[in-house]
Amino acid sequence: MPDDMPRPSRRERRKERGPRPNRVRWIVGILIGVLVVLALSLRAIATFWTDYLWFDSLDLTAVWRRLLSARLTLGIGATLVFFLILWINLLVADRLAPKFRPVTGPEDDVVVRYRQLVAGRQRVLSFGLALLVAVVPGLGAASQWRSWLLFRYGGSFDKADAQFGTDIGFYVFKLPFLSQVVDWLFAFLLVTVVIVAIVHYLNGAIRLQPMGERITQNAKAQISVLLAATALVKAADYVLQRYELTFTAGKSFDGAGYTAVNSRIPAIEFLILISVFVAVLFIINIWRRGWIMPGIVVSLWVLVALVVGSVYPAFVQRFQVSPAELSKERPYIERNIEATRDALGLASVEQVNFDYQKTVTQEAIDGQRVNLTDARLLDPDVIKPTIQELEFEREFYQFDDVDVDRYTVEDPESAGATSRVPAIVSARELNASGIQNPTWEKLHLVFTHGYGLALAPANTTNARGEPDFLVQGIPARTTGLPELERPEIYHGEDMAGYAIVGTDQKELSTDQVSTKYTGKSGVALDSVFRRAAFALRFGEIEPLISSNLTDKSKVIYQRDVKERVRTIAPYLTLDTDPYPVMVDGRIKYIVDAYTTADTYPYGEEIDARTIDASVNGSFNYIRNSVKAVVDAYDGTVTMYLTDTLYGGEKDPIIRAYAKAFPDLYETDIPDSLSRHFRYPELLFEVQTTLWGRYHQSDPSAFFNNSDRWSVAQQPPNSASTPITTDPTTGQATSNLDRIQPYYQMIQLTPDSQPEFVLTRPFVLASGDESGRNLTALMVASNDPGSYGKLRQIVMASDGETSGGSAPKVDGPLQANQTIVTDARVSEYQTIVGRNGSSVRYGNMLILPFRDSLLYVRPVYAKAEQSGRFALTRVAVTNGDVVGFGDTIDVAVADLLDGDADGAVEQPAEPVPPPDGGTTTTTTTPQEGGRTATQLLADADAKFAEADDRLKAGDLGGYQTAVAQARDLVRQADAALEKATSTTAPGSTASSTTTTTAPPAATGTAAGGG
Repeated sequence: MPDDMPRPSRRERRKERGPRPNRVRWIVGILIGVLVVLALSLRAIATFWTDYLWFDSLDLTAVWRRLLSARLTLGIGATLVFFLILWINLLVADRLAPKFRPVTGPEDDVVVRYRQLVAGRQRVLSFGLALLVAVVPGLGAASQWRSWLLFRYGGSFDKADAQFGTDIGFYVFKLPFLSQVVDWLFAFLLVTVVIVAIVHYLNGAIRLQPMGERITQNAKAQISVLLAATALVKAADYVLQRYELTFTAGKSFDGAGYTAVNSRIPAIEFLILISVFVAVLFIINIWRRGWIMPGIVVSLWVLVALVVGSVYPAFVQRFQVSPAELSKERPYIERNIEATRDALGLASVEQVNFDYQKTVTQEAIDGQRVNLTDARLLDPDVIKPTIQELEFEREFYQFDDVDVDRYTVEDPESAGATSRVPAIVSARELNASGIQNPTWEKLHLVFTHGYGLALAPANTTNARGEPDFLVQGIPARTTGLPELERPEIYHGEDMAGYAIVGTDQKELSTDQVSTKYTGKSGVALDSVFRRAAFALRFGEIEPLISSNLTDKSKVIYQRDVKERVRTIAPYLTLDTDPYPVMVDGRIKYIVDAYTTADTYPYGEEIDARTIDASVNGSFNYIRNSVKAVVDAYDGTVTMYLTDTLYGGEKDPIIRAYAKAFPDLYETDIPDSLSRHFRYPELLFEVQTTLWGRYHQSDPSAFFNNSDRWSVAQQPPNSASTPITTDPTTGQATSNLDRIQPYYQMIQLTPDSQPEFVLTRPFVLASGDESGRNLTALMVASNDPGSYGKLRQIVMASDGETSGGSAPKVDGPLQANQTIVTDARVSEYQTIVGRNGSSVRYGNMLILPFRDSLLYVRPVYAKAEQSGRFALTRVAVTNGDVVGFGDTIDVAVADLLDGDADGAVEQPAEPVPPPDGGTTTTTTTPQEGGRTATQLLADADAKFAEADDRLKAGDLGGYQTAVAQARDLVRQADAALEKATSTTAPGSTASSTTTTTAPPAATGTAAGGG
């Protein structure tokens, strides 16, 4: 009988009936899903792998692993913690579910169907639900890996905050991460309470119908414990909120003021006690019936939090602080001033009182004539199109940016003699948009790089008023500087896309100059898998199928210098203006990098977008602790620690990152490189913007803003763009742009050495732009030995000190007004603009000469059909006097001469004969065998020639003709003087000759001073 037969095993029965149809569908569905996910993820996988290959090509795989480890450690750790919290609670909820629940209505039908559906699968569903919910905060936690690294590796600042006496390292390194953990945990516990309550409802432990018991004792106990834990986490949050008050934004200043210290902190401490009490009450409620008592207490908790957290502080502010705000806030203002100066590197600004005298003397000029010699007459913004037009060489090159630096140049007339000069430097970058009929091959295999530099002294020009280049052309030619051995630029500013080198195609610099890359940069394309990966990364099939590629081909990508540094050190804030330097025969880019924090106690918060629109975020602490150097050819990135450069204090933040990435940073900086380090403009902008208020060390002055400064207004670059003023008051009706920091070579005092400095002037702050008098100059040193030294040169007039009345020193806007309203300057502009040409003014330079100041403004001209400006004149002013000439020396001589109109003087009386007697013959003064009449006639012809050349757009020829005409006028004047000096007094000539130059000639001669 069948019952007597042995029963087959489970495996045998499974084989007999075959696979279940639903199981087959599940397997097929899973396989399809996996394939779809892989297909959609192929590009992400390729990017991930090629990122690793990029780090490997730079020998920085250790950095890649640590960056990845920081993200994975925090993300996986947070996901695991949250998963365990929710999963364990779901398992407990299932274990506490009632065994039987009577069906009394439609609600119970839903529960019964659910229990039938999940029967035997509760653990699997709980696992999947817990994992799915935990992944969301886990991914959010992974994005906070920077806080995690600082929490793990951060140390001490060796300074304590003024309120709690806690080391500032706690606020910068520990507090941000702890606050995030508490916020995540509080939010996740609330989510867990909701999910557990839903599970208890579906399990039958919670009922919404009024019949019977609404919640079982077991379910109530679990939910009570979760709510108690949530209350304790909130208590921890209150503890951290006490510390966060020290850097919260305030109306007059940032940080905990009188109201925060005397009402908010006590209120928060009271809320801590309430939170603990509520937690205990939830535990006690496990053995009580209902939720009335916890509900009442939680409601009171919310009410108390509202009253003591908002109403009470508002009451204190209104009725205690506002009536006597300065006296109440004085100690807290002092804290804010001290902390802000420390956090922004302004604690050691040196004050120098400048006993201003209105009139500059010849003796003062002679004592600091180097300031005239080194004056930076070439404005980078104005001269950029000139460099582009003169030096771009091919349409596939461009000069994106012009930077100012200093170089030691050999004197060709004196063997071995050198001099340090300010210089303008611009790299000849690749311009992909200029490639004619672009193809993939041209864009990525042929035109792969930029080439060389345009480098010229910033204090001189050639005869045409254009840069006198020391480095120029293709191939690169140098004068007075070492040879540029490796001029190719494979990595530069804003260099997008990728290049493939080592192919069968020639890489062109020009039609006649080609190169073959032999540097270290790039990832080898020596396998089909790598080519396929890069084809996926770039979204182009050509890297996989191109026949021009060989086993020696390499792909160079992430070529923008800022992008390279940001990829290696994404936790640093990068300066917006990298600059190229010529060092050891190579081109290298220096990228300034900053460490920032927004939790420095009592530090004033700064919105970076108000300083530079391209920089995001806010901070109240900043240090330029890293200078990244990128080789333009090899692409190698070297990160130098510069926080202690030339005696500076250690930056604890960069030291924490240096611990996290121990092999990344170097401290041994070559002298050839450090000589080109510049104090960053962005940092200086932040410091000078804040210094306008924070130079006020007295709390009363700070609170009342009675001595607040503003960065000086930027004078218009053209006289055709006048300042809009109120016709009644004469004051500006709209805010003006502020002068941006500018680099220059300067000798601050007669007994000091010339320095390469960064400068920004201040005027008194005013809402209507009426404050225009110069109050101070902020100067940052860039030279080795004094790098980073900040000095404020405070104007004092007629023996006044900085504490006296406002000094009456013309500011840049007033000096510019004096210049542009000068008759000779306006006449010159009229003459130049007569034929469609235009005039533009350069930087307003401020040069000290002992106890006086000289404003210097270069004047450029551009022909109508030309794209380039040439330096044609220099205007200087001191007080109410203006000097105007074709060189700075001529302009200063004109200013010292004091001649208001600068016109060539003509003899007022007839010239007597040379023999002392009366004669009836005409005596005509001569010079070099030519009479004054002939010389002036030739000058008229030259002026006419100058007008013709200006109409034709030939600025170089125009300047040459004008110079020759002016020389002829001087010769004529000398001839007249010679004749006067050799004629006997009292005698008269029978006839005299007087020649008047035409308007064009007069205007040009006057312009020369």
